[in-house]
Amino acid sequence: MQYQLIQTQNQLNEFVEQIRNKPILAIDTEFMRRRTLHPEVALIQVYDGEHLALIDPLAELSLFDFWEILRDPTVLKVLHSPSEDIEVFQKYAGFVPMPLFDTQFALQLLGSGNCMGFAHMVKNLLDIEIDKSESRTNWLQRPLTIKQLDYAAADVFHLLPCFDLIIKQINEAEFFDIVINESELVAQKRAYQTPDELLYQDIKNSWQLKPADLAVLRELAAWRRNKAIRKNLALNFVLKEHNLVEIAKRKPSSLNALRSIPEVENIEVNRSGVEILKCIEKAKVVPVSDFPEPLKRLIDFPAYKKVAKDIKQKITKAAKEQGIPEDVLASKKQINQLISWNWKLTPEQRANSPKPDLLNSWRYEYVKDALQEWDV
Repeated sequence: MQYQLIQTQNQLNEFVEQIRNKPILAIDTEFMRRRTLHPEVALIQVYDGEHLALIDPLAELSLFDFWEILRDPTVLKVLHSPSEDIEVFQKYAGFVPMPLFDTQFALQLLGSGNCMGFAHMVKNLLDIEIDKSESRTNWLQRPLTIKQLDYAAADVFHLLPCFDLIIKQINEAEFFDIVINESELVAQKRAYQTPDELLYQDIKNSWQLKPADLAVLRELAAWRRNKAIRKNLALNFVLKEHNLVEIAKRKPSSLNALRSIPEVENIEVNRSGVEILKCIEKAKVVPVSDFPEPLKRLIDFPAYKKVAKDIKQKITKAAKEQGIPEDVLASKKQINQLISWNWKLTPEQRANSPKPDLLNSWRYEYVKDALQEWDV
């Protein structure tokens, strides 16, 4: 396996010319996610079947021409389980390479099981054991070791022959467009940002709170994310999620009272205590008429179990008719997403929220007749 590490502009320019007219590129990224909100990109691997390069984004490089190739809609970009890679590109490049072929999802679509890891795929399809000992390595260190570079190069070197085997079965089943559309859906969902005023609804155990408590939680959840974005800190390094609910319940009015809440750490109070107290005071003057409504779980709706079972039966029937694995057509989470969207949101909220996966993606074409009553 031959590859080059690209750390100069001349090396990158030469590589771009080598891959410029290639119809298929295998791509991977290495990144670190330590205390930051966004992944820190450390390496971009690219293989066209002939030229394999490891591009060092920490070097002083202009990637404009390389990005243009990844933007080219005539070039198929092949990745394995690219959800986090999509986030890397959204943040670092400002776009997501499309069309994008996810080999992990393609295998799932072909009935090979859920979330097959890269090493498992390579063993299954190529009968090659690959070394995964560097998966937890520090990719931001420089210089990178030969072992790190070999590991990174192997990810795309083996990805392309796996793709060659998978694409034959995908084309025979006429599933190519589904694979491409699924990656587009993942990118859409990664790019969507819940409005500040609705963030509190996604906080674990928020359903336990009363309306006055929810008004505090609403302020805290929005403040936490905005600070995380401003400081590029992971959310839980600003304030742990379970502490949000406890603070909203207790509504401390002083730093000492805040410190007395179990599990709230001194470092959280020292860094953000004053801001937290301001959120509480802001929520306290909110009129009762503007309090959030109590949150309901799906299991709190008497008809939930019967309705979920009915939808699942319809999905099962549609999946069998189309030859698509049932769990690919609709997971339990996606069924719950559909029910929640209909039952929990007002018409105005639905108009301003992303549609559920079952009503927005390739899935809709397969289930629209069976789920007609849910497409409101």
